[in-house]
Amino acid sequence: MRLWQKGIVFGALIGFLLTLFKREERQHVLNQSKETVNQVKYIYQHPSQSVHQLRVKLNDVMSGVDQFIYQLDQIEKKMSEKTNKLNQ
Repeated sequence: MRLWQKGIVFGALIGFLLTLFKREERQHVLNQSKETVNQVKYIYQHPSQSVHQLRVKLNDVMSGVDQFIYQLDQIEKKMSEKTNKLNQ
């Protein structure tokens, strides 16, 4: 690692450790860590369901992207019509 990269990592670690002096922060980190571990365990125990949920989410995203592209096409069409009217 380069010196500046080591500095970034070191600074992040120091900042993380300093935030753990507050009890609320320690509790928050502990709770989030436990939740993450539970989620990873669930995914490991139910891989097919996790893959299914991922596919459903990806289909939703793709549907949203398709709608967005359609709307952009409609805007482009309207802009072309307006430009053509102004040029005539």
